[in-house]
Parts: sequence; structure tokens; C-alpha cells
Amino acid sequence: MRRFHTAYTFGGIALAAFTLQGCVTRTENLDNLNVITKPYSLHFADTAGLIYSTYDGQRFNVFSNTNGIAIEALMASGNNVLMRTQNGTNVFVSESDGNNTTFNVTFKDVNPAAFGPTMMINLPGYYDSAGRKYDRIYIASSTGTGIAYQDYNGHLDSAWLYPRDTDLGPLGSNKVTSFTKLENGAVIAFDNDTRKIWIKPDYVTPWTSKTGIGLPAAGGDRMFIISQKNDILAVVHMGGADFGVYRSTDQGDNFSKLPNITLAGTDIKDITAAAAPFGKVLIVCTRDNGIWRLSGQGVWQPSSVGLKFGARVYAISAKDNVFKNDRKGEYVFVATSDGIYRSDDLGQTWVRLEVPAVKPVFTAMY
Repeated sequence: MRRFHTAYTFGGIALAAFTLQGCVTRTENLDNLNVITKPYSLHFADTAGLIYSTYDGQRFNVFSNTNGIAIEALMASGNNVLMRTQNGTNVFVSESDGNNTTFNVTFKDVNPAAFGPTMMINLPGYYDSAGRKYDRIYIASSTGTGIAYQDYNGHLDSAWLYPRDTDLGPLGSNKVTSFTKLENGAVIAFDNDTRKIWIKPDYVTPWTSKTGIGLPAAGGDRMFIISQKNDILAVVHMGGADFGVYRSTDQGDNFSKLPNITLAGTDIKDITAAAAPFGKVLIVCTRDNGIWRLSGQGVWQPSSVGLKFGARVYAISAKDNVFKNDRKGEYVFVATSDGIYRSDDLGQTWVRLEVPAVKPVFTAMY
């Protein structure tokens, strides 16, 4: 079994987290741990395979490198951290009951066609038959009906199961590459290779297929799905002949294309990541053309204020803090070729975090 060790150092720089705390400039609204009842938890990874975590954007822990292999997907479930390395078919877990000291293989059959952070999804708040609360994880699988799941935070001693719902087809007939969750609790599964879509309204209702009318034909550029409230958004990744974002307001039966993102009359196609933080605004990240927000009037607006010119944006995540008065602080983070940036205004402006990284090129985030 392949095993990766975890250490709280920064590359070859042996600095403990409490030492780093004194080296990093504090930023307004983030160093209020005395009044925050539920801080956010942000994880991100660099091209050297190092995984970092922070609860306040100022103090950072780091997990060991993964033999120099970059991370394709990163996720937290409960107190565990899961990851898939680039082009790998295994998912590794670092378990909190082992003090997060190693990464071990928890799942071996990832669909090779799945890519990016949406190839697995964590659904908090699942209650098992005994009334115990766990997180359910879905992973894009190369076996079964294309979906594997587990209800125990990816623990090594817990089995992965494969749904056999009728609409998922016979064993081996379908695959899945991407997942998202709607505000109403429904889980959506999508296969980029066939453009097929399935929905699971809740934990007990079977998966059912949707028509996906209006999506680009199968065999073109790669797509992944995200959600905004109860809408499904299908995003073309690094587009070519196909490009842009498609929206479904009827849970996957019909899609219509959103307006193209254009700059000086040229269509922007190089989308790398997208998110709809807190359901409030759609944000799209690109490799060479910065960050864009879709306004309430349905117009794409450039939103790269504070971002270093020329920085490539690879990943995006939204987090919130809950304060004693139940107020929430909402933050959006992006992983770039110039470090980690944070926005306190839903992506309109950005501030670079002082992450003590040897090589601050970050490509994965959760």
C-alpha cells in the first residue's frame, strides 16, 4: 500500500505553525478567533504536491509532499483529508484518528476520465440507521455503475458501496466524471464522455436519469458541473470548439448557454474553474484572462482587481466563519500561479495571502 507521511513543516524550512503566526501580517476581519464560533477550514495544494491548511488565512499547517506529484483533487470530510494525485486512479485519506500523520489509499478505482475537484463530493449531515451523523462521499468510479460511495469520511476500515439503481444501467454500462449538490439537497452526477446526467433527490430516493437537452454533443471539449442554488451549471473546461457555461433551471432536463465571456471582441474560452459562492454570484476563473463575475443583469464583468497581472487561476473555493452573534463572514479564495488570493466582497476585489511556500504555484483547493 502506498503511504505518504505528513509533517508540519514548509518544504525544507522547519517552522512550526506558532512560529509562522508571528511572521505573517494580520488582515482585518480574519484574526477574530476569540469571537468566531465556527471558523472556516481551507485546504490547498501546490505543484510540488504539498498540501496546506488554514483556519484564518494567517497561520498555516502543511502536510507532507506526495513524492513530488501534483494534486488533481482535494477534499475534507469530517476531520479527514482526501486527495487524488494527477492522473492517478487512487484516492488517499489522511485520518484524524491517526493524527493525520500519513496518507493511505482508501479507494483504488477512480474513473481515469474524471478530472478536477468535482470528481468527488462530500455531503455533510448524513444520519445512518442508528442515528449517527456522518458525511457521505461520492467518487467517480471506473467500476460498478460509475459511482462509489461511503458514509464514514473515507475511513480505511469502511467499505465503499456501489449503487445499483435501475436508471444507472447494467454494471459497466455507464460512468460518471463530476458531481454537484443543489440547495434543496439533491445530488447531481454527470458524465463528460456521454453528457449523461442523473439526479438523486435525497439519500433514500433512487438515482434517476435526466435528458440534458441543450448541452454540446458528446466527444467534444471536457465539461464539469457545479450548482447555483437549485440550478445546474455545466462548464466547458479549457474550451475549443465548445466553450462557455450552460445553465439548467429544471434539474438537468434542459440547458441553455449563458452569454459568452468576451474581451475586446474575442471570446474567452480558457475556463479552468468556476463556483457560485453561497449561491449569490457566478464566478469563472481562467488560465490567461483573469477572473469574471456574472452580474445580475446577465453580463460578464472582469473581476481581477488586486490579482497580479498575468497570474493564472486554477481553482476556487468559498468559505465562511460563524461569529458569536450568528453573523457570517463570507470569503472566496482562488489558487493561482502567484499564490493564494482572498476576496471579502464575493470576488470583486482580491488580496494575496502571505503563504510561506517555497514554490507558490497552487493548483488545487477545497
